[in-house]
Amino acid sequence: MGPLEFRRTPLSAEYNIFDSERYLLTYDNRALRDAASAAPYEFLEILANEAQYGGGGIFNFQATAAADTGFSEYVFVHEFGHHFAGLADEYYTSDVAYETGAAYHPEPWEPNITALHDPDTLKWGDFVQDGTPLPTPWDKQEFETESTAAQVARRDKRSQSAPETEIDQLFAEEMERETVLLQSMEYAGKVGAFEGASYEATGLYRPEVDCVMFTRNPVGFCRVCRRAINRVIDQYARP
Repeated sequence: MGPLEFRRTPLSAEYNIFDSERYLLTYDNRALRDAASAAPYEFLEILANEAQYGGGGIFNFQATAAADTGFSEYVFVHEFGHHFAGLADEYYTSDVAYETGAAYHPEPWEPNITALHDPDTLKWGDFVQDGTPLPTPWDKQEFETESTAAQVARRDKRSQSAPETEIDQLFAEEMERETVLLQSMEYAGKVGAFEGASYEATGLYRPEVDCVMFTRNPVGFCRVCRRAINRVIDQYARP
């Protein structure tokens, strides 16, 4: 990373939240609420005029996205999922600020991940077609090899203070490879329980092999995430 830049922004939004270089939020709740009070609101999305890749999302609190990166639309949608519907991150190969590697995982509260303690009571079991095994096999090792190599390349570029355009290009190349890889897998497009989710390589499972909560690939939300979003919309839209 290059030298830190300290700026006084209207909402005091900043990177390096929780010691993660890409995590962007504001700790200044008063400034946030003062700005938001200018109009009726239920959900808040902060756009930062920054080219450095980053964003963040906290359920029922705030979501942010750096607006000038090559992947700003993806970040906006992904963080919206956290803030609006309480969706969990499904990725697990990226550097995070949370403790991982626990031997036991209690069942998560988020609607799109599970510890799969009892496959017969899977929270999204109504989406699983007959004949789909639980857990659901996928080429996990091949994906991890590809994704880990991309993370190493990203860290190298950050350590060299590479231009953000190079980071965007790295992400674009990773997206192209991973989209082809994941969509070629046997159970692509089907709902099951794919091991690897919420920063954990083992013990937690996601509903589909790919989703906007898992990668930057142009696949949108999986069916389980879409249902979670629709349920929140229904809470506000139905009389």
